[in-house]
Amino acid sequence: MLSLRVLTDTAMQLSIIIPVYNVEQHLVRCIQSVLAQGLTNYEVILVDDGSTDQSGALCDALQSEHSCIRTIHQTNGGLSAARNTGIEQAKGAYITFVDSDDELCPNTLKGNLEYLIAHPSIDMLEYPVEVHADSAQAYLLSFPDETQQADIFADWIRREGYLHCYAWNKIYRSSLWSQTRFPQGAYYEDTAVMPAIIQQCHSIHYSGHGCYRYIMHAGTITTSYRYDKQRQLFENNHRLYKEIKDNKMLQLEAMRLWICCLNLLVDMGRCTDVDTADYQYTIEEADAYHPSYRELIKAAPTMATRIKLLPLPLIGLKAYCHAYTTLTQPLHP
Repeated sequence: MLSLRVLTDTAMQLSIIIPVYNVEQHLVRCIQSVLAQGLTNYEVILVDDGSTDQSGALCDALQSEHSCIRTIHQTNGGLSAARNTGIEQAKGAYITFVDSDDELCPNTLKGNLEYLIAHPSIDMLEYPVEVHADSAQAYLLSFPDETQQADIFADWIRREGYLHCYAWNKIYRSSLWSQTRFPQGAYYEDTAVMPAIIQQCHSIHYSGHGCYRYIMHAGTITTSYRYDKQRQLFENNHRLYKEIKDNKMLQLEAMRLWICCLNLLVDMGRCTDVDTADYQYTIEEADAYHPSYRELIKAAPTMATRIKLLPLPLIGLKAYCHAYTTLTQPLHP
């Protein structure tokens, strides 16, 4: 059971963990947005992950100017390693993450943290995101205000939470991370770790308050289509599919997740740096867990917009992937 921690006026309420790596042109703007949250009894943990630009010096300068900021310098280990360091150093009853090239709308954390403190049984809160902010592809991911207290994991699957399982835009009870860490050396680490976090929760609140601004920058993981990155994203989602595929209460949801995996699988084949031998092996492995064609046909009318090529049941997975990658434009790194 997760422990409920009663906060006193002097208790550290929130730890804001910000991994930092070569973001000298974005870091100050990010920190300014965090300091504008109207919070008290909080800490900002800047984890300088071996930056080679002036980011580390900026972290030190910000720490000297603001008593709420702590800076940790470490040898470069990647985003997961930096977040894990922040988790291990965090003193707050709650934890949240912010990427150092993103920003928060004013009072986002204050309003949502106040809600959590007023409702101590809630383990995690998720709030809106402006995805691809400051670009032509920007859109708002928002939620109606509601609290889910039963069948948490199944409800998360039904909401297709795996499509937006960002580590940020959420505030967590710190005990959720007592035994959980981000996998080091992996891409799309959020998709790997979030199912484990969700399965620990007894209550989740979906909040309509505030907004996280997820800003796209050239060269970030989600703006490039390297084969190894796309393979990791597929593997994370396919692992989740295998976990739920035999759950009779989640048959339609499993089919939706399979379609998500299928789309990721064909996108792997579109990468210009595709490892052909590995790709064929991955297709064969996926085919071993393929849902029955009967179930796929049955589900298709409710999911037509999710299916890139409807003849899949007639031609098979390998032919499907070959046809799709041949007929569509390649994805460049």
